[in-house]
Amino acid sequence: GAMGSSHIRENSTSSGVRLKMEESKPMSATRAYIRIFTYLGPKEIVLEAIAVAAAAVSGSGLALVNLVLGRLITVITNYISGLSTKEQFMEDVTKHCFYFVYIGAGRLVCTYLYMTLSTYSAFHMVRNLRRQFLRAALSQNISYFDMNSNSISTQASTNGNLIQSGVAEKLMICFQAMSTFVSAFIIAFTSYWKLTLILLCVPPALMIVIGIVATLEAKIETDMLSIFSEASSFAESLISTFRTVQAFGSRETLVSHYETFLNKAQKMGAKKSPLYGVLFSMEYSIMYSAIGLAFWQGTKMISRNEVADVGTVFIVIMSVIVATLTFTIIAPNMITFQRAGTAATQLFSLIDRDTQMDPFDQWSGERPAEVFVSGDIDMQNITFSYPTRPEAAVLDNYTLKIPAGRVTALVGASGSGKSTIVGLLERWYEPSAGTITLDGIPIEDFNLTWLRTHVRLVQQEPVLFNGTVFENIANGLVGTRWEYASATEQQERVENAARLAFAHDFITEKLPEGYRTIIGERGGLLSGGQKQRIAIARSIISEPKILLLDEATSALDPHAEGIVQKALESVSNGRTTIVIAHKLATIRKADNIVVMNSGRIVEQGTHQWLLKKRGPYARLVQVQDLTVHAKESSRQSQIESTGAIIDKETALEPGLLSEAGIVEQRQPLASASQYDFDQVRERGLVSGVVSLMRENPELKWYFAVIGVTCILGAGALPGQSILMARVMDVFRFEPHRLGERGAFYSLMFFVLGLGTFVNYFTLGYTTNAASQKMLVKYRKDLLNGLLKQDMVFFDRPENTIGSLTGRIDTVAQAMLELMSVNVVLIVITIITIIACATLSIVTSWKLGLVGVFAGLIPLSLGGYARIRLEMRMDQSNQKRFSESAAIASESILAIRTVSSLAIEGRVLDRYTEGLDQAIRQSILPLFHMMLWFSFTQSVEYFILALGFWWGCTLVKDSQISFYQFFVSFMGVFFAGNLASTLFSYTSSITKGKGATHFYLWVKSLQPTVQETQENRAIVPQRAVETIDMDSVKFSYPLRPDVQVLKGVNLNIRSGEFVALVGASGCGKSTIVSLLERFYDPTSGNIRVDGAQLIDMNPDAYRSHVSLVQQEPTLYPTSIRANVLMGLKSDPSTTTESEDDAVEKALRAANAWDFVSSLPEGVNTLCGTNGSQLSGGQRQRIAIARALIRKPRLLLLDEATSALDTESEKIVQNALADSDVSNRATVAVAHRLSTIKDADRIYVFSGGRILEQGTHSELLRYGGLYKRLCEAQSLGS
Repeated sequence: GAMGSSHIRENSTSSGVRLKMEESKPMSATRAYIRIFTYLGPKEIVLEAIAVAAAAVSGSGLALVNLVLGRLITVITNYISGLSTKEQFMEDVTKHCFYFVYIGAGRLVCTYLYMTLSTYSAFHMVRNLRRQFLRAALSQNISYFDMNSNSISTQASTNGNLIQSGVAEKLMICFQAMSTFVSAFIIAFTSYWKLTLILLCVPPALMIVIGIVATLEAKIETDMLSIFSEASSFAESLISTFRTVQAFGSRETLVSHYETFLNKAQKMGAKKSPLYGVLFSMEYSIMYSAIGLAFWQGTKMISRNEVADVGTVFIVIMSVIVATLTFTIIAPNMITFQRAGTAATQLFSLIDRDTQMDPFDQWSGERPAEVFVSGDIDMQNITFSYPTRPEAAVLDNYTLKIPAGRVTALVGASGSGKSTIVGLLERWYEPSAGTITLDGIPIEDFNLTWLRTHVRLVQQEPVLFNGTVFENIANGLVGTRWEYASATEQQERVENAARLAFAHDFITEKLPEGYRTIIGERGGLLSGGQKQRIAIARSIISEPKILLLDEATSALDPHAEGIVQKALESVSNGRTTIVIAHKLATIRKADNIVVMNSGRIVEQGTHQWLLKKRGPYARLVQVQDLTVHAKESSRQSQIESTGAIIDKETALEPGLLSEAGIVEQRQPLASASQYDFDQVRERGLVSGVVSLMRENPELKWYFAVIGVTCILGAGALPGQSILMARVMDVFRFEPHRLGERGAFYSLMFFVLGLGTFVNYFTLGYTTNAASQKMLVKYRKDLLNGLLKQDMVFFDRPENTIGSLTGRIDTVAQAMLELMSVNVVLIVITIITIIACATLSIVTSWKLGLVGVFAGLIPLSLGGYARIRLEMRMDQSNQKRFSESAAIASESILAIRTVSSLAIEGRVLDRYTEGLDQAIRQSILPLFHMMLWFSFTQSVEYFILALGFWWGCTLVKDSQISFYQFFVSFMGVFFAGNLASTLFSYTSSITKGKGATHFYLWVKSLQPTVQETQENRAIVPQRAVETIDMDSVKFSYPLRPDVQVLKGVNLNIRSGEFVALVGASGCGKSTIVSLLERFYDPTSGNIRVDGAQLIDMNPDAYRSHVSLVQQEPTLYPTSIRANVLMGLKSDPSTTTESEDDAVEKALRAANAWDFVSSLPEGVNTLCGTNGSQLSGGQRQRIAIARALIRKPRLLLLDEATSALDTESEKIVQNALADSDVSNRATVAVAHRLSTIKDADRIYVFSGGRILEQGTHSELLRYGGLYKRLCEAQSLGS
């Protein structure tokens, strides 16, 4: 068929690993398209069948009209030739006009039926497909996610939308067109077969051209889709790490890297130009030539008396034209089907991919009852390397016995394979050799869900899901015997688990709605310690036999850590517990401590025994031991004192609403609402298009050519009306004149055909060239505009990472609908309608005015009403479906958490529920809207009836001639036909208008913190030598009533090392955000070198500041490019010094050795989120990035908490050695060993500074700090 079986290009990922299924055989887009329909439910199949039938009936109505028209023309010519009386004439006319009315009514009903039913079925079909796709995605092994950074979540929504538009009403419109085609040819053959045969060459000629074009187009489209998919996952990595992008001012660099993808796609897209040229021009030229041919032959046949009357010639010609025109309806839709098919192949390739495990399978495999599980784990001769790096063995013939009910601790340098063991026990990966047994049974024999519900994991970076605290903790009950317990029992279990994890108090006291508080994407509104405690509660609620703690406390501050540590000790009691730790204090009590180094065990034993041995472990302890001098105190008194601290802390908080109130806010709160897209007034269509044309001044010549060809192209139909009328008039002549005049007018049709070919080819070519250029610009502008925004913008709940990334794609694509082919066609149509209407009125004002006012205007109004409704519906649909997209995106980003909790089923249900709800809410508006649509599709028949009756009345009374009647009527009729096609573009216009509105909104959105005319020249006077915070108060804009800082005074001087410590949620990290100027204080001042920071040029200020966050963010480019991000782009430095700078920075961060040992050295690619490197390695690269710019202010937000002791010590030294004298360092730390050398330590509690001084001063003072130290002490 015209779709061609365009082969989907093998989607080989960067690491050269291909999907299994695509190796065997890529599915053709056509096969995929047909397969989409297997997702119809039984009820939908019936509805779909009714829709097809209705479309077929509606289509035949379109063909029958010609029969009535032809007969009417015969009636008129007979009357003019004097073959019938006035009375007889008007009686015949009235009878035929009623036929028009009947056809119109039939089409109204049928159109309504097929539009509503097919859209409804399509909703359900795509819902089932999306669900199946997410299910398949959740069933992939983790290695699939390591390699396929192409964002699955965007595929579910973008490809889902492409498929939706390809299987709904557009498909039915094609069925309708096919039915028209068949009926039209039946009518033509039965009317006069000889003439029909002559014209039979027309449709195949068009078919062949369109077929070739569509096949070529599809191939280009597929290649472009895969590039856009790469671009999209790169954009996703930028949006998810916008803090880093802003802190390093690397927006331009990264966006231009994004642009390289787009330019590649644009070069491909440009190849479509000649194709569009042909596609646009063939229709008209072939059609006009055919009309010419038909009249030339028809006039000959009549002059030879082979045909009885003109009407028959007219029926044949009109039927063949209508039949041929059905291709022009089918062709553009073919492209939609092609896209739907192509999009479906991507989804099916994942759905068909073999997975070794099925997390949805609840029953196969061993599922022993709880009582029989003791929890002995035995790892025998395990060898393993990650699928992405098969050559590097992470575990090498590794053997370890983990006894039941005991605590086994794994320690060692980062990259030594500790976390890998977690991955193997969770069965995320399979060892390449060796076996792992649980109670003597190989773990692959157990049911996967069963295994994961009995082996619970607490990760280093806890991931929480969008929803309430209760739902998050209750996720741990999925798959256990309490999953369907009563609500009260579940609530009780949740609270008990929260108590065990020391989370109950802060949930009930600090969170506005307790367990019902909604926590945003990735738990954004809680502090690290709070998130971790909720995650622990979630892990222990199912009373697992085996607990894996992967650095569960490394991200917490000492106070929270003491609490969580205690919690973990209470929960690990009597369970098999495997602890991976950097902080050795946390594992002193382990029954067995296993020291690892590059995949092997170096030594193992208890803390005491290993200390005596004086091996690697003893050395690690020495490094970390802080307060050897502090007096030994029993564990008990520490905990009591921790308790005391809590009281003190609560005593310090006079309620969350503090004195600062909202009175002194510097910027009115309203500023937060400028980011609310729904509040912005929508632009009109015209103003949108005009603004976009202004956006693209470089395309002005393209626009000029398009404008001229539009105006010329609009002359075709009026020309056609006049020629047609002339030819009709010719039939009055006697035979010998008839042949000669007929031949002349037929030739004129050929001329018209040639002119339209040249004109429309130019038009198609230019339009595509321009729109491909615009696509690059739009995507780039959107990404750039989003990355420019303030933190407040990203804090907003609707701006999730998934939805913003998805929007870049969908918005750019929808804007093209507005700025490409469609708009051009609309412009031509409008100009043509005006031209035809004018022609009609000028020729015969009596008939023309009735035609325009009773005909054109109702048609246009009906169409306009439909546009309005569709726009409203479309906007609400997008909003409804984006909520479910966010669920998918969230779960895919957190796939490790989802699979370790075995909540794939729960996620899938939530996703399905989201889709179902979206569908439920869309049904009513759909029914309303389609009424209007059916009206616009049938009103033209009522107009035909009126026009003929009135026109014939005028002819009868000799007020107008037959020629005038014909020109005037044809003019209005063609214009009317066009007016109804005009509204078939509305859906793309609707999407385009909304998208344009979003695009211009993003471009006009000005962040509060940015370089402006006023502040451009205000830069730090002495390059950030002093920073003073003066009674700073702060609340996050989205939670204005919760004060995070309650009047903080801080001084930072160049050359100093300042540390911030305190319980989690006490405001330490907020200070870092203020120092990076991610936010401005609510009241109070921050002065840099004596000047107000709020008045300063943020870019200039940030160029002196470097930030290292707790979770390092790397981009999927090379290590070298990641480090160079930190460099202020200064053209004077040559590339050689760049290489030196990179090496220096990597050495300073103690990363040079491991980087140079990688096969490709600094050019090694980091993978999405740096997933190819271990946590410690990622962090050191991030530190190198921070050091390369020689910052005057270095902000370390728990920079080393993710490192093991050895890396930490090295990095500590690295940070201490690099030119410290020249910069100030501010470190937020949980691990106090990292900051004991600080020049000044600020101890925070509840948004205030409680104590300050050096390590030894504060120990002497004996306050909160001393207790924190004791809680972390290692000496025993």
